[in-house]
Amino acid sequence: MSILDRIRRIAKANINWFLDKVEVPENELESKIKEIEDTIVQGRESAASYGAMFRRLENEQDTLKKQQDELISQAEQALKAGDEVTARKALTEKVKIAERITQIEPGIKQGKETFEKLRDNLIRLQTQLKEAKLKLRDLQARKHSAEAQKAFDKELGRTTGVGGSVSFERLENEVLQAEAEVEIRQEINSDSMSDQELAEKSRHFQIEAELEALKDKLDSDNKN
Repeated sequence: MSILDRIRRIAKANINWFLDKVEVPENELESKIKEIEDTIVQGRESAASYGAMFRRLENEQDTLKKQQDELISQAEQALKAGDEVTARKALTEKVKIAERITQIEPGIKQGKETFEKLRDNLIRLQTQLKEAKLKLRDLQARKHSAEAQKAFDKELGRTTGVGGSVSFERLENEVLQAEAEVEIRQEINSDSMSDQELAEKSRHFQIEAELEALKDKLDSDNKN
């Protein structure tokens, strides 16, 4: 199967039924993504080859047409000077050039059509690749969420003590700590936060900490 046929087959395939399946095996989706990526790479190489071919022939065609115009001008000048021999030679070369132009025109047409088909199908493949990758990220996120929930349920079961009592206070503290860490990381890693804003936030935390320490010291002094 040629690369053009392969690209056309994949591009025309209705990938929506595959992506819309409730449960798509992760390895199956990764395999589909790999197939599309490999096909896109081969398709780009073929498109570059066809594009170079028909554009080279187009450049040759332009050059030959300019030569034709020059030969016609030479033939006219020769006739004006009464030199039919030179005029006939120029026209002979013009006819040969016309034959060459006729020979390369089908190649130009075919190469251009093939290039345009490859380009259009590659665009469709790139859209399919994007959709497949989004589906894979969704599957992976759901998988990680399920694993996290499973781990949490296991931890919750482990913390069940004698008599069925559960250390909810410790769990709550762990959750609050984790949420606080996530919040701080998001603020620190925020793309919109400048170095100046980071410095001001750090300064704010330091001032608040020193203020609390000073309050504790004053309270201690008053008690004494």
